[in-house]
Amino acid sequence: MRLVDSGTGTSPTSLHRLAYREHVAERLRILRLLRHARRRDLIGLITVLAGKAAGPPAAAIVTGTVVTQVGAAGGTGWGLALVALLAVTLLAINLMDSLRELFHLAVSQRIDGWVRTQVRAIALAPADIVHLEGQDFQDDASRASAPNDWWVRSPGHAALGLIQLAAQMIGALMAAGVLALHFPVLAAGLLGASLLVRAVVRRQWMQLARVEESLARDGRRVQYWTSLAAGMETAKEIRMFGLADWVVHGWLRVRLDTASKVWAIHRRMLRRQAVPVLLGGGSALAALLVPGLAAADGSLSVGALATCLVAAWAIFTAADFGESVDIERGTRSMRALERLTAGYGPVRPLSVVRTAEPARESAAPTVVFDDVQFRYQGSSDRPVLNGLNLRIEPGRVLAVVGRNGVGKTTLTKVLAGLYVPTAGRVLVNGAGLPDLDIAAWRRQVSVIFQDFVRYPASVRDNITLSVPERPIDHGLVEQSLLQAGAHEVVDRLPRGLDTPLWRGGDHGRDLSGGQWQKLAIARVLYAVAQGRQLIVLDEPTAHLDVRAEATFYQDVVAAAKGVSVVLISHRLSTVRHADHIVLLAEGRVSESGTHEELLARGGRYADLFRLQAARFGSDESDDAAVSE
Repeated sequence: MRLVDSGTGTSPTSLHRLAYREHVAERLRILRLLRHARRRDLIGLITVLAGKAAGPPAAAIVTGTVVTQVGAAGGTGWGLALVALLAVTLLAINLMDSLRELFHLAVSQRIDGWVRTQVRAIALAPADIVHLEGQDFQDDASRASAPNDWWVRSPGHAALGLIQLAAQMIGALMAAGVLALHFPVLAAGLLGASLLVRAVVRRQWMQLARVEESLARDGRRVQYWTSLAAGMETAKEIRMFGLADWVVHGWLRVRLDTASKVWAIHRRMLRRQAVPVLLGGGSALAALLVPGLAAADGSLSVGALATCLVAAWAIFTAADFGESVDIERGTRSMRALERLTAGYGPVRPLSVVRTAEPARESAAPTVVFDDVQFRYQGSSDRPVLNGLNLRIEPGRVLAVVGRNGVGKTTLTKVLAGLYVPTAGRVLVNGAGLPDLDIAAWRRQVSVIFQDFVRYPASVRDNITLSVPERPIDHGLVEQSLLQAGAHEVVDRLPRGLDTPLWRGGDHGRDLSGGQWQKLAIARVLYAVAQGRQLIVLDEPTAHLDVRAEATFYQDVVAAAKGVSVVLISHRLSTVRHADHIVLLAEGRVSESGTHEELLARGGRYADLFRLQAARFGSDESDDAAVSE
């Protein structure tokens, strides 16, 4: 009776055949990665591997010949020539090992460089960034491009492992052929035992590889705690609050939790070493004993004995499973890359190279949020934005206020095209945002996020990177610094605009929070001067002192005259002069109007403002602030 799998209706034989075909197809896909290597490096590697495969069998034959002929020729020139030939053979084998490492590095780096380029392209392929925040994407991106803690895992090593494994097996077969000239049964036995040892040990290591692959997320936890313990940004608070023991214990806890899963596999592997040890020891004993006894009873010459011993040891290379580990680990990385490619596609990344100036938009756009909803992937909570209707008028200042978590920063990311609405539409001059060239749209927009990037670069670069597609305008850099009130900061730096803002570099400096905030404001004002027509300022006064905050609107917002401004702040004194103010609640607009209209309405905005005024003893205090 023919057995059939109840789930698929397919016989076990057919399933095995299908699995075998998939296995072969996967290996061929890995081998095709070799086309990304330089041809001369690949040819050199194959040549070296061929020589390395032929080396041990050749050494066995040469060794036997030398022993036989030297014994017969004594110290004659012929005998010395044979010794020299053996020395050259052994030297060539060692040279092949060194050359193999060089070519291996050259080829694998090219392949792995291509893989990392693909991962970067895939990461940048979608217009939004939601996928970058997903755990599955992060896991596969790490598997596809990152090395393991102590053993490199990459598609490049897998491709090279396949051809090295082929060379290794060819060499073992050639050595078995040499031994079979004298002891065919022994040759077959040693080769079979070596392959069996390899299969057993390989299976154990593959189990370990599968466990380690499942620990990608755990590895990120360890990296987080490591950066927390050793990062410059956290050092002050850890010292101040005496958190060193807590951080070290936290790191140790997650590190041991991760390592214990690996150690459990190690213990199981150690308990299962009886078969490999017995097979290996028995094979070594047979390799020495059978030729040795034959030589002792005179049926095998001394030269043939030397040949057999060297050939037997060359057969044992078939038990080496290092390449198999490279193949298995690299295959898993390749699968991760294929999952990323299938999910997001290998789209070329956006260019940030400074080129000829593109055409500038002549007017600020009209942006409309039409019943927009947004929910984070995997979240079962209520949408962060839930029926948001909002209009951003050209050349006007729109202020957005509300409690923490009502969606203000999410709104910013949707506006910038970094998030795609779950429902509803974002219209730009009547056209849907998804229908626009997202790169062209972002060349109209500039944003200061709450957690703006502090680039480890010069002051000049920290400003001009807001407009990477245009040549640097040094006059506009100076103008932006002046408008943002950051010129005094630059004047005190040792190299002015060319000072590296990174303590790790030569002559580098770091800035205070307020100084960095002014530099970020200069960054967005430079973008305005270069033609950006819509700017978003998310908590732009969070680190400014009272004086700078009090003059922020007249100094900074006024400098952006003519462009649309979205101003997000929990400091109501910062937004009171805006053309229009909206209060967000539960993911939608709950109140809107001018500052005066909202006060007259007596709603939540008025309550917040009166609370602020009560704290500072004035209904019109410019410096008052209130937490959302």
